[in-house]
Amino acid sequence: MSHAPSPVDIPRKAISLDMIDRSYLDLFVISFLSLFLELACIRWFGSTVVFLTFFTNLVLMACFLGISVGCLAARSRRDFIGTVIPLALVTMTLAFGLLWSYVRFGDVVIDVGRQASPEQIYFGTEVRARDLSAFVIPLEVIAGVFFVLISLIFIGVGQTLGRAFNAIPNPVQAYTINLIGSLAGIAGFGVLSHLRAPPPVWFALIAALVLYFIKRPSRRLAVAASVLLVVGLILTADLPDLGKGTGGFTIWSPYYKIRFEPATRALFVNNIQH
Repeated sequence: MSHAPSPVDIPRKAISLDMIDRSYLDLFVISFLSLFLELACIRWFGSTVVFLTFFTNLVLMACFLGISVGCLAARSRRDFIGTVIPLALVTMTLAFGLLWSYVRFGDVVIDVGRQASPEQIYFGTEVRARDLSAFVIPLEVIAGVFFVLISLIFIGVGQTLGRAFNAIPNPVQAYTINLIGSLAGIAGFGVLSHLRAPPPVWFALIAALVLYFIKRPSRRLAVAASVLLVVGLILTADLPDLGKGTGGFTIWSPYYKIRFEPATRALFVNNIQH
């Protein structure tokens, strides 16, 4: 014998549908964020960390490692999404400090791997004569430090991604949404790169998407403060100008960071002088 649904049954169904729709949206957003942030890190750290531009696959592998570890922590009670922006702030500050030190102190030498050899050419790395009495910083040390830090940034993203997967019962639908969101993230970053949008635009969008997943108001406020510091850091620390008033200007092409200083006719690509 059939009967009409009671008033109590209707809200339950409506809530269930709302939860499913929200799960789909969450998975799409975090999939978009993971690929967008990955490309942003590859471009930004490759252009800022001295000579890492030759080995950007290290950044890619760090992103994959962090997402994988985060997915494994999806069932953890501790929420790591709130650490994404603060860790990014620490890592970017360290990157700027390294670049500033390299530009400021002419006796600092970073060994890329036999850059003095005529058999291996790393454009822009051979300009400093190596002092045999001075310590040369191996690029492996620099790459290792940033590999770990970038991996830590992505743990929160990976955890949120894993939780979004678990919230959808149908795995085929989940992987479909993940694929669509990932492709949308790649396309979105491609459009911004084509429009030559600078990094503050990238990271402002990334921050907005991260804040979407932070529920507690106090934590959201703390992360928002970190966002302001990140964007301010990028806007005010356009190296290698270092405040010398050279009248230089920077263009973010679809591929590289390009800086030209008319006073000296110096040209820098990913902060490497040409």
